Amino acid sequence: MAVNYLIDIILAMIMFSIGTSLEWKDYQYLLNHPNTVALGLFFQMLFLPLLALIVIIFSDLNPVLKVGLFIVSLCPGGTTSGFVSYLTKADVPLSIALTSINSFLILLTIPLLTNLAVEGFMGETSHIHLPAFKTAMDIVLVILIPVLLGSVFNHFYHGVANMLQSWLKFVNVGLLAIMFSIKFFAPVHEGGSGINWADIKIIFPYAFGIHVVAMLSSYFLSGLFIKKHESCITIGIEVGLQNTTLALMITSVIMQNNEMSKPALVYALFSFFTTLAFAFFARYFKNY
Repeated sequence: MAVNYLIDIILAMIMFSIGTSLEWKDYQYLLNHPNTVALGLFFQMLFLPLLALIVIIFSDLNPVLKVGLFIVSLCPGGTTSGFVSYLTKADVPLSIALTSINSFLILLTIPLLTNLAVEGFMGETSHIHLPAFKTAMDIVLVILIPVLLGSVFNHFYHGVANMLQSWLKFVNVGLLAIMFSIKFFAPVHEGGSGINWADIKIIFPYAFGIHVVAMLSSYFLSGLFIKKHESCITIGIEVGLQNTTLALMITSVIMQNNEMSKPALVYALFSFFTTLAFAFFARYFKNY
């Protein structure tokens, strides 16, 4: 299906553009601020999925939507998280460092935890299964390789890479708009998800609740351990913005389940705007 290839292409382009922003000093950040990076990874990779799991268990969502919402929580590093950190003058190197690390971690966490969620919520009789090796290879091809290629390109053609970053941002936003429009409005046989207003009303309270609680909790709790306020804001941003494009790839392309992709679509409706508002308010109130 053409829209599935479009998802892969968009995600690869986004990861390439992230790679073109990576420099040696960003990797040095990992060595110079290990505690801050570890704290950010804790909130992204453990705290958010655990919170989502607790909420999902007590929700009245059907089993397929529960799995879909849990998959969203397993896809860290929203495609625009670094951009929001840049706009709000937060800790951009921390954002890039977290993205570079969790791109490797999800090779293990997404296949393992997704299959546990399928078994737990849908039962052993479910025919839905996420092939671990294929998923890992897809993530390598669509995420890791484009990031590495972008990083190498930036090293040898730094001036061109800087020019491309601005151009790619606009192209990526346009392609994302096209992709999500197709998933929302196109018929199922043409790549649409079949989502409707009733689905949105059911999913939104849980998705929004998880998003807000996780984002604010990670921001305030990180302030107990690190002194740099900009880093606390970035951790909140990173937890607030999930990679909904990756979640769509997992649910719609690999698992080929349109029903399961609906939570990612609902999450994408609001998360950028609420995260951006949070980051601006966090900076504003710090100054007063």
